[in-house]
Amino acid sequence: MKNTINQFLVNIGLIIFGFLSMFSGILMKVGFHGGPHGDGINPVVLGLNHHDWSLFHKVSIIVLSLLMIYHIYKHWKWYKNVLAKKLFRKNIQVLIFSVLFVLVTITGLTSWSIDLLEGNRTLRRTIIEFHDISSMILSIFLILHIVTRIKWYFKTYKQLRKNN
Repeated sequence: MKNTINQFLVNIGLIIFGFLSMFSGILMKVGFHGGPHGDGINPVVLGLNHHDWSLFHKVSIIVLSLLMIYHIYKHWKWYKNVLAKKLFRKNIQVLIFSVLFVLVTITGLTSWSIDLLEGNRTLRRTIIEFHDISSMILSIFLILHIVTRIKWYFKTYKQLRKNN
């Protein structure tokens, strides 16, 4: 039972922080056209400026990444089984989702690192553009991943309520 509660809470956390990351990323792209512009104007969207939304996005991504690392760790046997038995076709959605998550994470961390190290701005903008596009595709796979498992969420929630 303890494992079921843990798994349920981690999955709910992944959904919450996945959507917070997605929402804040889209908001920064649309609301600030990808970033602050050095024109002295500091626009505010939903009560926060670009710097605040960027911080919100980074914090939500850090929590999401920690939850995702734990989630992958708990499902590591599944990954090994799929790879060992070459069950790619049957599990293509989850495999693409996993690869996209890693790609989005790497591009996000790379752009973040370039910013922290005050590196090449053009390279950073290029990586961010790639990050933004791959993030949109990842968002679609996130929604598909949740929808294909929605019965598990309801069934597990009912089971947990019943046992408490």
